[in-house]
Amino acid sequence: MFFGRLFGWLLLLLAVFTASAEAVAALGAGEHVGLATSDVLTIITGLSVEPDGSFVERLLRGPAWLSIGAVGLALIFLCRKKKYKTAFSPKGE
Repeated sequence: MFFGRLFGWLLLLLAVFTASAEAVAALGAGEHVGLATSDVLTIITGLSVEPDGSFVERLLRGPAWLSIGAVGLALIFLCRKKKYKTAFSPKGE
């Protein structure tokens, strides 16, 4: 669980860096095209991802910071420490 949370925080940090880099690039001169999720997958895996016209295509063509941040938040949430409930005992007894 610790490594899942750690990986989630690292992905969230990567999403913040990606979003800030896109903001800086958008302020520069010229036309800016955002970094798509399919581009990030191509950089990481070395394989070209071919979207097929479904919901997955919309996710792959979306901004990379959004999908990376969503995965990071999901990992942080799913790998959090569980709080176990104890038996109910009224105060004073």
